[in-house]
Amino acid sequence: MSSCIPLTSALSDVLDTLDIAVSIANGEDSECPLVHVNRAFETLTGYRRQEILGRSCRLLQPQSVDQHAIDIIRRAIRQHRPVTVTLETRRKDGSLFWNELSLSSFTDIRGHHYLIGIQRDISERVRAHRQMELTEAVFRNTHDGILVTDADKNIIDINPAFTDLTGYTRHEVLGHKPSLLSSGKHDRAFYQHMFATVAEQGYWSGDIWNTRKDGSQLIENATISAIHDDQGQVINYVAVFRDITQRRLNQSRLERLASYDPLTGLFNREHFSILLERQLENLEFTRTGLAILFLDLDDFKPINDTYGHASGDELLIEISRRLKRLMRSNDLTARFGGDEFVIALTGLGTADKAAKVSGKILDDITAPFALDNGDAVQVSVSIGITFTNDHQVGAAALIDAADSAMYDAKQQGKNCIAHAPTVHTIDTSQDVYQQVKQAFDTGQIELFFQPILNLDNGRIVGAEALARWRHPTQGILGPRHFMHLITHSSLSLPYGEWLIEEAGRVAARCHLAHHPLYIGINLSQDHIETGTFLDTLAATYQRHAFQAPFLSLEVLESTHFHDLDLAANLLQEARELGAMIALDDFGSGISSITYASQLPLSTVKVDRIATCYVETRRDRHQFLSGIVAMSHAMQRQVLAEGVESAGQLNALRTLGCDLAQGFHIAPPMPESEFMARYVLSSDAGTTS
Repeated sequence: MSSCIPLTSALSDVLDTLDIAVSIANGEDSECPLVHVNRAFETLTGYRRQEILGRSCRLLQPQSVDQHAIDIIRRAIRQHRPVTVTLETRRKDGSLFWNELSLSSFTDIRGHHYLIGIQRDISERVRAHRQMELTEAVFRNTHDGILVTDADKNIIDINPAFTDLTGYTRHEVLGHKPSLLSSGKHDRAFYQHMFATVAEQGYWSGDIWNTRKDGSQLIENATISAIHDDQGQVINYVAVFRDITQRRLNQSRLERLASYDPLTGLFNREHFSILLERQLENLEFTRTGLAILFLDLDDFKPINDTYGHASGDELLIEISRRLKRLMRSNDLTARFGGDEFVIALTGLGTADKAAKVSGKILDDITAPFALDNGDAVQVSVSIGITFTNDHQVGAAALIDAADSAMYDAKQQGKNCIAHAPTVHTIDTSQDVYQQVKQAFDTGQIELFFQPILNLDNGRIVGAEALARWRHPTQGILGPRHFMHLITHSSLSLPYGEWLIEEAGRVAARCHLAHHPLYIGINLSQDHIETGTFLDTLAATYQRHAFQAPFLSLEVLESTHFHDLDLAANLLQEARELGAMIALDDFGSGISSITYASQLPLSTVKVDRIATCYVETRRDRHQFLSGIVAMSHAMQRQVLAEGVESAGQLNALRTLGCDLAQGFHIAPPMPESEFMARYVLSSDAGTTS
């Protein structure tokens, strides 16, 4: 077969005048050699006519050929039908371009079969299409809300994240103005300044208070940009925004990942060691002793080998749950990796008590466990114990001693407990504890009451109960002299019960005197996470037959709950029993936003650090204004602590703060004085 097709000179000249690349190949040869190409083909591919005639058209295929496109072409050739495909094609210099190839066949008068190809370089079109697809994918999949308007600020498009953040679907907002989201917290001047900045700089960035479809408030960090046409006229506005609260929550979660084992949710080695050092420092004041239990599962590897690592992880998670159920909230439980767990027990007094806890752990862990696949497995545990009441002992030394004792337990035959020698025992460890315990048992610990003022009507609506030690020789002592020891010893739960009962008794006196004031009390992490306070709360509520909330249970912002969901559920039960829930010292730590949004709060108590200088410093004023606005958006009332002057009180009223407490209103006072001034007097309920 000749390598060229007999074309008339005139027809060849006509093909050369076309600006579309044309090629003709021999369709009867499986290699499809080229028999004619025009000049546009030469320009497109870089091959001269004499270089390519007689060679297979596969010469133009790149190494990474699109097999799907080739299969389509072969099928069309066999069926003698035209086809158009887009595929990458290689030029003579090795560069690639996107080729829109239209292929058809014809048979000449001699019966020879030829393939005619028309080829166009559509690289720019492909790139533009891919860029459009990428832009569309970014628009649809970004987690930031995006809103697009026309030049008249009518909404013409939103992305799915906009719906997720605001609750409004696309058909609900199209054609509307963005003011659909307005919270009413910004005046006309705010928006005029915003768009004046966009006109001057091309964009504006800042924070906006908006409202979701369900009426809840949404604080956005937004950027609004103007889009111009070639003549410089604005054709669109684009707003990109994100929920600031969610960003802070994510930051809190990342901080949690740095401290906790991702599989079990227990502390990791590093964070456990930090917390253990703090507990050792506390021994200087509490002298109540600290024990370390080092646990290693016996024969865990065969379970991994037999049932797989997923089942092994399942077992580790269940063991961590069993340990959590056995431990008190002020104990530390960590997974050190693999099948090793470490526990720090505080306030036990002696190593014998630690051994009793270890015995319970051993019994609990050896109980059979049913895997999700239906198989039952059983493991045992070897436990090493070390004990100290010396605050100068290092965390690493204690852990190493317990680890060594654990290996002794392994050597003794596994599934048993071994003790390391007591580390640096101090003989007088019980002295301070016994003094505080005696004070509590004999009624030397009592409650003082600091009034809480309603800023709207100027009346006293409640009081915070603050513990004081009426010492027989040193007079009235504040909580720093005894409270840390109570909350980190066996006195913690009895104190919590007494606190609820005493506060309930005083609240009942107020109600019987027709002044239904509520009493605020501070609950420790131990009180909340054990859940035992609920029984005392229910019994107190029933005993006095309260018809309205009588207690406000205050949770310190610095509390680090082991299980936030569990704490939230327990506090919700407390609300259903007639208690209010307050977050104390708001703004003093990193958990504020998390707790304010996830706990069932009635009140946010602003720390005195935020209240101080609110009437004189603009930054304090703006900070407190943001707290008030955020709290009201979440339907929480705001109580400002540490009010020391009339200027602070007036500034708080201006900001819309609901309640106030501090020495300017009244200092903490004994029950008798509080009742006489605010409950039993003729002008009870006022601040006079």
